[in-house]
Amino acid sequence: MDSSLDQHITCRFDSEVELGKFTGSTDAIHDAHRAILETNEPYKLHTTGFRINVLAFKSCAPDYTTLSLEGDFGLVPSEYLQGVDFIPTKVKSWKSKNKAESNPTEVNSSVSNNKDDFIPTKVNKAAVGLFQKLSIDLIEQEKKYKNTPLIITGSGLGGYLAILSALRLHHAIDVEESNGSKNTKRPICITFGCPLVGDEALQRAIAERPQWKYSFLNVVANMDPIATFFSSDTPYKPFGTFLFCTESGGHTAFEDKDSIMLVLNAIKLSNEGNLQIYDYTNVLSSIRRKVLYRGVSELGDFNLNPLKAGITLQLREVGVLSTITNDEIGKMEKKQADKIKKKNLVSAYDPTKKLNEMKISLTYMEWYMKTRKSTGGYYDSYKNPKTKEELDRQNEIVRHHRVLNQYWKKFVEDKDRMPQKEGAKLRTRWLLGGNNYRRIVEPLEIAEYYRKGNKNYIETNRSDHFKLLEKWLDEDKDPDSSEVERNKAASLTEDSCFWAHVEEALILLSDVNRGSADIGQKLEKFEVDLMRAINNYSLSPDVFLDGSSLMKWWDEYKAHKGSGYASEFAEYMNKESYRSYQ
Repeated sequence: MDSSLDQHITCRFDSEVELGKFTGSTDAIHDAHRAILETNEPYKLHTTGFRINVLAFKSCAPDYTTLSLEGDFGLVPSEYLQGVDFIPTKVKSWKSKNKAESNPTEVNSSVSNNKDDFIPTKVNKAAVGLFQKLSIDLIEQEKKYKNTPLIITGSGLGGYLAILSALRLHHAIDVEESNGSKNTKRPICITFGCPLVGDEALQRAIAERPQWKYSFLNVVANMDPIATFFSSDTPYKPFGTFLFCTESGGHTAFEDKDSIMLVLNAIKLSNEGNLQIYDYTNVLSSIRRKVLYRGVSELGDFNLNPLKAGITLQLREVGVLSTITNDEIGKMEKKQADKIKKKNLVSAYDPTKKLNEMKISLTYMEWYMKTRKSTGGYYDSYKNPKTKEELDRQNEIVRHHRVLNQYWKKFVEDKDRMPQKEGAKLRTRWLLGGNNYRRIVEPLEIAEYYRKGNKNYIETNRSDHFKLLEKWLDEDKDPDSSEVERNKAASLTEDSCFWAHVEEALILLSDVNRGSADIGQKLEKFEVDLMRAINNYSLSPDVFLDGSSLMKWWDEYKAHKGSGYASEFAEYMNKESYRSYQ
């Protein structure tokens, strides 16, 4: 095999103007199809003469194919199916998604805590049924090739198996990379005549993961009726790149989902009533002999702009131009033009490219914390700035506060959509960073909330992304390991809701004159929890700074209890032992 496969594996499939020409000429497609023809078992691992591994799935029995295509197997939410816990389970709803897309510069403004804003992804039940019948040995086969190039392939409903196997391997590689691995190699998946496998939610879930999306190439011949069975009159939607081809060797590629559906519908019309299994041997041989030439002069219309010319020639190349209207071509042209315009904008707001900016913003937040010690600590300084200098500092830090929130809300939302397998929880490299952010930034959320005179932050206003970061950190702890006993105070208070507990204790004190026994019990529980945190060194020393909300609470609580009140916490505070807490 020539070096084009290496380029293919590194760059994946990208639907540029010359993509059809490139994909049609690469040996990867022909090696994949040859491996399918040589597979007599449900699946088999092949090695090409150029030492490229190909995992091929046998085409499924025609009776099972017919059963599926006649409608006995529909779309089912992936979260309710066993054996496919590697498939993203949910995406933001259409209404919420479209609202966010109306302003592409506000890429993180769509983050929501409302679970009704998310809908489940759905997949073909027959595909899952076939996949579940495969042996457990397949998982071990996949694991062997996380660090080496691998082509996964299948024809017809065998393509379903290839797609699900590739998705499972992508998820396993995501886990490896979240643990810091830099040696992983993404698989590429090549299918031949595979029907669509999922709905629009699945399409979007995969599109939001470029390393997944660009690894799928679906080869569809214009004489293949099975590949086009699920089209525009069904909820099925495509993902990845589609290489359309003809018996004469014509071929072209599309990545845009709407363009793909237009071509699939046109092919379906030309094959109405035919359900024969199609053999791709001849069409692939013709592609090798055919050299696709693109040029305006070949279209006979010199007034076409280059973009429209390319689209028109693509459609003609695979014999569907006569069934596509001018309006539809115009929509394809506009969509491609918009994509080009937005390319740089989207790249600028790629979350992975914003990571360094996040580190800078977090450094500013840490600096703000350290410089607020003379004003009662950063929590109280942020909540109630008393001087113009404090107000200016607060206004400066608000921007970094918002930037960090946008980034981490979007990051957690993306991770939460991913299925989590036992033993593969979201891992150390970013989990510690996310919780470091939570402990620094959430107190500022709390300060803003109580500054407005509100109550019950934890129950009514706490963001889901803070809850999830905390939950995942707890889940990541090894239950069999013993807790390391601390002898030094935490640099950041471990409970990021600490100041909310303090604020609620202050509110209780203001209501204590009502004489409710319940209020007294809650206040005593709060001081017990405080003492436990002190003994565990889980508080940062700044909570005891003169002028802090905690010290204000203690002064009021001591006055309420009277000078004769005795408790472990009261003794600790009365002796000013907190001054040596460090």
